Amino acid sequence: MADSRVMVLGCSPRKEGNSDKAAGEIADTLEGRGCRVESIFLRDKKILPCMGCRKCETTKNNRCILAGKDDVQEILDKMQESDLVFFSCPIYYYHVPSTFKALIDRGQSVYEAWAAKGEPGLELKQAYCVLIAGRKKGERLFEGSLLSLKYFLYPLGFALKDLCLRGIDLREDLAGDQDSREKIREFARSAAGHS
Repeated sequence: MADSRVMVLGCSPRKEGNSDKAAGEIADTLEGRGCRVESIFLRDKKILPCMGCRKCETTKNNRCILAGKDDVQEILDKMQESDLVFFSCPIYYYHVPSTFKALIDRGQSVYEAWAAKGEPGLELKQAYCVLIAGRKKGERLFEGSLLSLKYFLYPLGFALKDLCLRGIDLREDLAGDQDSREKIREFARSAAGHS
């Protein structure tokens, strides 16, 4: 695992909240294992929404016509170049925040490139997500997010493992929750041991 390239994507629009703290725990744990970690926070990036124009079905290499006008292609390229990818993300109304959903939607161009090759089976690398919800209950609280992430990641060449945490809502909640912080660190350590 030492010297592996790891991308940690902070997906919260709120700076220094629980998702950022989780991203920090992940990065610190993996750096302690000798990984080269790059942390990217989506709120600092320009992400234009998919327009549903379907041009990526016909452009050269299935490139999105918005590529180069924002930061999406750079993020997707860095993901594919990484040995491991981590997402740290809050749950808003049973799904991921809008900026992250916009990134997922823009993955359509990657899907089109994969589909143009006949949807070949892929040798999958591992992606990990820590989803953090303020709600303490809700049987299907994480279901929509996990399905979207799974199908977004597959054409990029990743399978998904998840850690879903409940009842972490206020900005300082995770900082004071040693049990959840240890679960996050253990999740990162397990990833470091399996890459």
